[in-house]
Amino acid sequence: MARQPTREREHPRISANELAQFMVSSDTARIGIVKRSKFPQTVPIIRYRDARRALRAFLADQNRSLNHLVVAEDALRQRSDDPATSAMMKDDAERSIEVLHAIQGMGNQLGPLDFHPAPTNQNNLQLGGVEVSVQTDLLVHGSNNRSGDLIGAAILRMTADDAATDAARERRQSMGFYVATLARLHLDQNIATDRTPINRLCMSIDVQHGEVFPAPNSNARRMSDMENACRTIAALWPTIDR
Repeated sequence: MARQPTREREHPRISANELAQFMVSSDTARIGIVKRSKFPQTVPIIRYRDARRALRAFLADQNRSLNHLVVAEDALRQRSDDPATSAMMKDDAERSIEVLHAIQGMGNQLGPLDFHPAPTNQNNLQLGGVEVSVQTDLLVHGSNNRSGDLIGAAILRMTADDAATDAARERRQSMGFYVATLARLHLDQNIATDRTPINRLCMSIDVQHGEVFPAPNSNARRMSDMENACRTIAALWPTIDR
């Protein structure tokens, strides 16, 4: 069944991934991103929802028990094999299983990190007159002798592309750094903590490609660029029609 546009969003709003994509896109593509954000479509399912839940539980488990992933994979395989399951749900189940396998190959990058559950209810980030939908999947704890107890925030990114070109890798890296920067801004604005926020513990985890992108230490320019981009989105908003 075709997806139908929902009602028009009155106020500027965009997701973290869409904003990251906006930052690396051409002017023409940016118009399309804003249009999709202003007139979002209703979708039958939330992509990777069950996989995301399992990954959160697995990474936040101090023992990293694979049982979280095994149980999720069994349920997804049953869904995929069920003849009554729609084609879209089958596709989501199969892609979700790939994600569960991919996270197991990231032991070297994620093994040393101390993940904890993130708050269930999180406010959206306000940036440059735009409401940015940022959902932190996990909090990341750390410590050092100088600053004491530290904290960061991690966002899981599930989508994959088949491009293996240098340009595609550079694009993914740029988007990863932008999402990690949004995680830091979101942590500062919306997550109360007694710990000291630090950039290196704020990260975008690109599960399908097995890469972790921490927010760069020198991040003032990137923050400023995103705030200016949001001002541009806010200015474009009333000019965008269906």
